[in-house]
Amino acid sequence: MISVITFFIGLGTGCIFCFRHQEKIEKQKEKRKFSEEIELRATPDTYLSEYDLIRKRYYEAKFQKMTKPILNRKRIPMSEEEIKLRKSSKN
Repeated sequence: MISVITFFIGLGTGCIFCFRHQEKIEKQKEKRKFSEEIELRATPDTYLSEYDLIRKRYYEAKFQKMTKPILNRKRIPMSEEEIKLRKSSKN
C-alpha cells in the first residue's frame, strides 16, 4: 500500500514538473519569435531576401494594427513611450 501511494505521489510530482517545463519552453519560443520580429524590423531592406521583406511588411502591419487604437484615442494624454512609438511607426 505504501509503495502504491509513493508511486502516485511521484507520478503526480513528475507531471507537475513536466507541465512547468513545457510552459517554460513555450515562453522561450514566444520570446525568441518576438526578438526575431524586432531584429527583422530593424534590418535595412537591402540586406533582406524577398521572403524576409514580405515577413518584414507583415510584422510592420501587425505592429501598426496593434498600436492604432492606442494612437487614435482622444482626451487621454500619451506617455513618452507612446509618443516615441508613434513617431517610429510613421517612419
